[in-house]
Amino acid sequence: MIIQPDDDGYVLAPGTSLPGATAWYAADTDADLERLSLVWSDAPTENPELLEFILDTAREQVIAYAPAPGPEGYPRRLVYAQLQQATNLWNAGQVSPNGEMGPESFSFTPRPLDKNIRGIIRPTTGAAGVF
Repeated sequence: MIIQPDDDGYVLAPGTSLPGATAWYAADTDADLERLSLVWSDAPTENPELLEFILDTAREQVIAYAPAPGPEGYPRRLVYAQLQQATNLWNAGQVSPNGEMGPESFSFTPRPLDKNIRGIIRPTTGAAGVF
């Protein structure tokens, strides 16, 4: 299932096409891998099956957290959230068993759908909620 963002910033419903639209990130073809490497230089492109699992999981998590799509479809920013969540998932798998990552034993624990990604998916409006 590929959902494509249109020029107005909305992701169209499945089965709808738009010439020149940008699809969800995938690892099915060489063109997909090239497109992904332009925005995620550390993507595990040497293992397309693993990369596809990560991208599919990220897309499914983003859609599960996103509000129900309106008549226009999902907002285009969800494709960006998919990319950010995929990098989060990849980084979570790279942390050593003791939680250390990077030089000088810097400790970092990536969290799935962290606050920043949730903000991309469901941006705050700035209006206070009133009951």
